[in-house]
Amino acid sequence: DDLTLDNMGRAQLVTMCSFMNLRPYGADAFLRFQLRSKIRDILEDDRRIVWEGVEALSRSELQEACMERGMRGLGVPKADLARQLQQWLDLSCN
Repeated sequence: DDLTLDNMGRAQLVTMCSFMNLRPYGADAFLRFQLRSKIRDILEDDRRIVWEGVEALSRSELQEACMERGMRGLGVPKADLARQLQQWLDLSCN
C-alpha cells in the first residue's frame, strides 16, 4: 500500500522495481510512482481475470499473468499455472 511504499528506502525501491521488471532509474518519487502504477495494473488485471475466470485464459496468458506476479511461468504445465494463479487471486481479491 501507499504507506509501505512511502517508508521504503532507495535500496528497497530499486529491488522492488527490479523484481517487478521495472527500470530502477530515477528519483525515489519516480520509483514509487512506477511501483504504484504497476501494482494498480496488476490489481485491475486480477479483477478482470476473476470476472472472466482463470479457465478462460490461454497458456501464454497464464504464463504472462504468473510471471507478472513473480511466479514461475516458463516450463510449468498449464494446469499448474492455472492453480497457482487461482491461489494468487484467492489471496489478492478476498
